[in-house]
Amino acid sequence: MQDNKFNRQQFVLVAHRGLVTKYPENTRIALEAALTSNIDMLEIDIHRTIDNHLVVIHDKTIDRTSNGKGKVKAYTLEALRQFDFGIYKDEAFKGQIIMKLDDVLAMVKEAPQKLLIELKYPKLYPNIEIELLNKLEAYEMPKEKVIIQSFDQQVIQKIHNLKKGYKLGVLISKKKYWYRLPKFKQISKYAQYINPQFSLVNETFLKRANKNGLMVMPYTVNDSETANRLITLGVHGLISDNPETLIN
Repeated sequence: MQDNKFNRQQFVLVAHRGLVTKYPENTRIALEAALTSNIDMLEIDIHRTIDNHLVVIHDKTIDRTSNGKGKVKAYTLEALRQFDFGIYKDEAFKGQIIMKLDDVLAMVKEAPQKLLIELKYPKLYPNIEIELLNKLEAYEMPKEKVIIQSFDQQVIQKIHNLKKGYKLGVLISKKKYWYRLPKFKQISKYAQYINPQFSLVNETFLKRANKNGLMVMPYTVNDSETANRLITLGVHGLISDNPETLIN
C-alpha cells in the first residue's frame, strides 16, 4: 500500500479555479478560500468582454456557471454583472458576480501565493495577450509571481518574443497528444513549463521534459493515488480541484 503523506517541499500545489469542490469556480469566494489554504499557486482563466474588460471565467459562454446564457464576448462587463455566478453551485452562494482580472491581481499581489493565468481561446480575442501583459505591468506584478499558460502555443511564443520576463507554460491535451509526445525541444525555446493532462505523464514524458529544462505541472489531479504516482515520477507541481483534500 502506498504512503499517501506527501512531502510538500517536493512539489507546487495549484488550486484549479479556486477551491471548486466547495465553492463556485473562479468566483471571489472560491479564490479567497484558496488563498487562505495551504496552496502555493492559484489558477484562473480569462476571457474578454465586448467592452474590453478581462474577466475571470473558464467557458466561452456563461451558460454552465451562471443563471444567464450567451457568449462572454457578446456582453459588456456591466451586463455580465447582472447575472449570478454562484447559484449554479448552491443557493448558499447566491450573489457571486463575475470577477475582473483586476480584482484577482489585487488579491494575489498581497498574498504569498503565485498566480497561474490561462489564456482561453486567444484567437477569439485578438491581442488579448497584450492586454494581459499591460494589466500585469499596471499592477506592478512581480515577474516571479505570475505564470501565463495556454493550449495555444502560438500565443505563448508571441508573449515570449515580447520579452516581458514572465514565466510561460504550454498546456498539453489528451485529445491532441494521446498517441504522440509533444515537441519538448521546440517548446523549451519559448516556455519554462509544460502542463499536460495527468494521464499523459509517464517516465518517458518526464525524462524528455527534464532533458529540455521544462518543468511539469499536470492537470487535473484529484485523487491521492494519481498524485502519489506523479510525485514519485518527479513532477514539479499538481493542478487540482481539491488541493486541501489531496494534502490532508
